[in-house]
Amino acid sequence: MPRTEIRKTQKSMSKAIAVYYCGYEKCASGHSFGPAVRTQYLLHFVISGKGTYSVGGVTYPVTAGQAFLIKPSEVTYYQADRETPWEYMWMAFDGIDGKETVRRTGFQDSYVATIPQPEEFQRCMTTVIDEFQKGGNSEYRILSGFYGAMAQLEQWENQGTFEEEYLQKAVDYIQNNYSYPIKITDLAKYVGIDRTYLYKIFQRREGVSPKRYLLLVRVNAAKNMLRTRQYSVNGIALSCGFSDAPSFCNHFKRVTGRTPSQFLKELETSQI
Repeated sequence: MPRTEIRKTQKSMSKAIAVYYCGYEKCASGHSFGPAVRTQYLLHFVISGKGTYSVGGVTYPVTAGQAFLIKPSEVTYYQADRETPWEYMWMAFDGIDGKETVRRTGFQDSYVATIPQPEEFQRCMTTVIDEFQKGGNSEYRILSGFYGAMAQLEQWENQGTFEEEYLQKAVDYIQNNYSYPIKITDLAKYVGIDRTYLYKIFQRREGVSPKRYLLLVRVNAAKNMLRTRQYSVNGIALSCGFSDAPSFCNHFKRVTGRTPSQFLKELETSQI
């Protein structure tokens, strides 16, 4: 099916939310759009394939079953993967309740969402597109499809599903890569959300920032290595992601209240 985009020109009955246009496209390899600025919210849902979405200096990977939101007045760029280009559908919306809708669906602090029931989400968006193709005479059907999609996002956002998924993805990445240099910006990019939202998730659910959580993981790994008495301080430092031994000793003391040497001495006296 070729690219299809339908715009609705008649006045919307609803001042709260209006869907302005919608469409579908199975993109060619490497197809891109932007940099560009939109005047309304523009929601894309990826049916198959994958690509990337860039906004605010961050590039997010997006794959089938995920949605990404373009917000008004923000410069964005998105591109289909060259090997597995995406197939997606979209709808543009805004209105008095536009910001509140975005907030309630979890997009206020993020740009990419994993849809829990992608087939149902696709059905809702298809309802909107089909009605536009018929001439858009039934605004009730258009809003029914729109709110059906938003209800899914709201339901799962309220249950904390997105946050749990984002947190687990971040934690898994840290646990598997703490021995390497990790930038929190890159961690947020890997998870698919912005750095500010990642920070809020860690504060709410772990009580510490992502940076602090990473440090605690590294220090805990270092303590386990110290307990074996088989590694040098420099070897432990490099194995646990610290730049050098002095940096390791400084961070270790800040977290534990003792230097690695003091930690070893206390081990010998069984005080820890």
